Amino acid sequence: MKINPVNRIDAAYQAYRKNNQTSRPDEPKQDKVDTVELSNEAQIQLQKDKELKIQQLKSQIENGTYKVDSEKIADKLISLWKSGAKLDE
Repeated sequence: MKINPVNRIDAAYQAYRKNNQTSRPDEPKQDKVDTVELSNEAQIQLQKDKELKIQQLKSQIENGTYKVDSEKIADKLISLWKSGAKLDE
């Protein structure tokens, strides 16, 4: 059986087009969105960690050992100001 090289090229081209069809112009493009879902156990652990941190801060405030880092506050205020965020909201 003799194979015509033109037919092989045409068949390869048709297979390529079939596999690499782009979306049609009339179809809207769907943006892909990444999502993350936390398990119930992870959500519970996060809540426990949050509550522990709050308790630690409360006890530091009550004991008078909580120290305010004025440089961090100033840096945050400056970065917000530079970004155009409204500080009174």
